[in-house]
Amino acid sequence: MTPPSARPPARSTQRRGSGWTDERIRKELRPFLADRTEWPTYREFERSGLKALRDAVTRAGGARRWARKMGVRFVRHPPGYAPIWTEDRIRHDLIEYLAGRSVWPSRAEFEQDGLTHLRNAVNRTGGPDRWAAEFGLPRQNRLSGIRRGWTREAIEATLRDFIGESDMWPTRRDFEQAGLSGLLSAIYTSEGPDYWARRFKVRRHRGASPSRRAIWTEQRIRQDLEAFCAGREVWPTEREFVEADRGLLYRAASRTGGIGYWADQLGLPRRRPRA
Repeated sequence: MTPPSARPPARSTQRRGSGWTDERIRKELRPFLADRTEWPTYREFERSGLKALRDAVTRAGGARRWARKMGVRFVRHPPGYAPIWTEDRIRHDLIEYLAGRSVWPSRAEFEQDGLTHLRNAVNRTGGPDRWAAEFGLPRQNRLSGIRRGWTREAIEATLRDFIGESDMWPTRRDFEQAGLSGLLSAIYTSEGPDYWARRFKVRRHRGASPSRRAIWTEQRIRQDLEAFCAGREVWPTEREFVEADRGLLYRAASRTGGIGYWADQLGLPRRRPRA
């Protein structure tokens, strides 16, 4: 006979943080789901004063799992209002969507699951590199860091489809909105954008408008630094910034807090200067 001390704890008493066991979640869901055939929206939980319950559901496997357990149909409800995609909201939605995943989803998967708005919000707040790193998920087809198997042939084929019939080199924003921040990083670490622009016979945007150059807020500096430093283990040198056409970013970081401050913020050690 197995001694009591060796028996595994019952699943119903497994803690889910702040006393939220599976048994308690099930007990509190029953009256809320009574007479329902579909899983409620997040806003319905909030309006009923059940935000803590809904957050416990997220931590305990997600809404899809609990809808199945409670015998109601799970329907992903697209927002009927203009969403305010704060970082907290993005993080909350990603926690639920990424539950049980071992690899960061592709853009096509986000779109197939009706989460194009979430994927676009990810692009605007550091890009998939930043969020995949936060959740500890490798991105598909990646070898390490920002080098995700981008061979010269892969770069050329993807650029050909991306540029199409245009005679202008895409801006950084164009790459980000298309979910191709990794491609842009690969371009910077290979021959560089000038080489590829010449190869495809397109013109590059030289400089930015004075109003755009002047808007170097701390938030923009942080986002650009996180994208530029994704996959790095050491803070890049000034020369690396300049060679990657990010000299303005380096100077903005120097003026706003200093390089030491931003290296600490991103948790990257700086190289020791050579004697």
